[in-house]
Amino acid sequence: MKKLSLLTSALMVAAAVSFTVPAMAQVTLTDADRARIEERKSRKTQLPGERVGRGVTKAFELYNEEKVDEALKVLLEIRGGNDFDNAFLARFIGNLYAQKDPKQAIKYLEQATKPDVLSFADQAGSLKLVADLQSMENMHRDAIKNYESWLRFTGENDADVYLRIANAYYQLQDYQKVLVPIDNAIRYAREPNKQHYMLKMGALYESKNYPKTVETVETMVQLFPEERQFWVYLGNFYTLVENYEKSLSALQIAYNNGYLESESELKLIGQMYANNNIPYKAATLYEKYLKSGKIKKDRTMLTAIASNFQAAREFGKAAQYYGELAALTNEADAYRRQGFAYMSIQRYNDAIKAFEASLARESSNAGRVHMSMVDAYLSQGKLREAFASLQQAKRDSATARQANSYENYIREKARVKGITL
Repeated sequence: MKKLSLLTSALMVAAAVSFTVPAMAQVTLTDADRARIEERKSRKTQLPGERVGRGVTKAFELYNEEKVDEALKVLLEIRGGNDFDNAFLARFIGNLYAQKDPKQAIKYLEQATKPDVLSFADQAGSLKLVADLQSMENMHRDAIKNYESWLRFTGENDADVYLRIANAYYQLQDYQKVLVPIDNAIRYAREPNKQHYMLKMGALYESKNYPKTVETVETMVQLFPEERQFWVYLGNFYTLVENYEKSLSALQIAYNNGYLESESELKLIGQMYANNNIPYKAATLYEKYLKSGKIKKDRTMLTAIASNFQAAREFGKAAQYYGELAALTNEADAYRRQGFAYMSIQRYNDAIKAFEASLARESSNAGRVHMSMVDAYLSQGKLREAFASLQQAKRDSATARQANSYENYIREKARVKGITL
């Protein structure tokens, strides 16, 4: 039931995505190619000469006794009488070296395959083995050449070989050239393979082709809806194309299924709530995981919680978290913002205390803070205190004009009430 719901959600997120793989370069056989391959397959099996045959038999017996060095010594002392003998011998030597000395193995396997006299199966197997060894030795361009030789020799569209070619190009950081073979791997795979799509995603991302990266990951979540990391990738990659609404949709599916685990993932969904103008959800999610310990309590997170609660007009909660921020950082601005939040819910005495704390720590915004105190005192009818704060605000050039405009109002208000300023 869970799988069905995930698949339905995936289709909702990426309904427009098609599974059709575009036509790509692949092994295309002519009639002549097919005839060549069939001729090669049906070629009469050759046997090595007596001297080579005896040596290989002895070496094989030593190999079965796990005496690889002794087996190699036997083979290296033999000299073949013709091209087939030499290729047959080189293949055995290469296979033994593959276990202990890849570079030597490559040398002998290339000698074995060069004349193309081995049986069809041995020639094909040797071409693939030498390519695998070259990949292991970071000889990626040579590996690609031999994998492609294998494809032409066999005429097969093998998904695994296409994957290996794509991976070799990826290791070379030639990301554009990854795409043709990896699409062929996807096309010819018997069933969808996560590794194929991961490699394609990586190549597109490294190429900075973000729209195509998103399309690929949309397909991935449809094919593998229970793969939690793919939903996280999708949410992240939507942000690269600034589609914050779809990012939030993908992350909500992931969150509802328990797929968001790390601090960065939880922060990301909170950020997407904020980016989609849902600040209350952002603030409460951050608050939940701050309390549980999954999100670290620091300046950035306390600011995010407080500012999102403020945007959601939850001013009491905003004041609470600005207070926690102030306690953590001792920053004047945190106290100032706490004061504004208190003003919004008419907690004027608390606002004044916060403003005073701000003034005690910084003077750069002093005029504005004093003007906020003027408003707080006036709201309480405390004209003397408001007038005193006004005089402080007049000393700051940034607020002097505003303070002067207030002065006559306060003086008149005091005169009517018979209060001496």
